[in-house]
Amino acid sequence: MAYPSGSGSEILRNASVNANNAATALMDFGGTTGTGQVRATGNTSGVVNVPANVIITILNIIVYSEVVQNCSAQIDAQGGGTLISLFYQSVPATNTFVFSDKIILRAGDELRLANTGNWADWSVNFIYQDWS
Repeated sequence: MAYPSGSGSEILRNASVNANNAATALMDFGGTTGTGQVRATGNTSGVVNVPANVIITILNIIVYSEVVQNCSAQIDAQGGGTLISLFYQSVPATNTFVFSDKIILRAGDELRLANTGNWADWSVNFIYQDWS
């Protein structure tokens, strides 16, 4: 966990995935650059765990569904397989669901985004605080 004790940076970032097809995507926090992407299922390249000395504040998670499907978000606490559900929502075709609760992620946590059908567009807006 990062404890602010000196200089650091606080940057507003976003990440998205287009047309996620019946899969779980992992948020890639981009290492020390915090550029942010979402990785498809099984893609472990990049930084899917929150880096050390970084605090991530999720501002919102937005999902647009082209077809009727269930969409969900979970936190994998410390990347150890302990899943904490944020939401599980049925999204009608051509509709959007917005999860706007503020969530704090600490070093080691993973953010998982999943949809059961084809074609879901995800967008995540977050604050990236780097105290390294």
